[in-house]
Amino acid sequence: MTITLDRKSPESATPPGFRRCLDMSVADLETCLDGISYPATKHDLVCQARRNGAKPDVLAFLHLLPENKYPQFHDIAFMAWSFLLV
Repeated sequence: MTITLDRKSPESATPPGFRRCLDMSVADLETCLDGISYPATKHDLVCQARRNGAKPDVLAFLHLLPENKYPQFHDIAFMAWSFLLV
């Protein structure tokens, strides 16, 4: 399965009132997922992030993930890192 996520882009490239980039880091993601048990489903990730007070951009990223079971944080971090890479 191939997953393509839109990369972070400059604010000037988007129409007024519309943001295409997420203001988050892999460290933010790791903090928000603290305490989760792996393997974890997308639903598990979103619920844990909410419990840990995740920023809206972290939650938005998690909602972009496909409905899978994620065996370890590394799998999620790699996708976030690829997404945030400019």
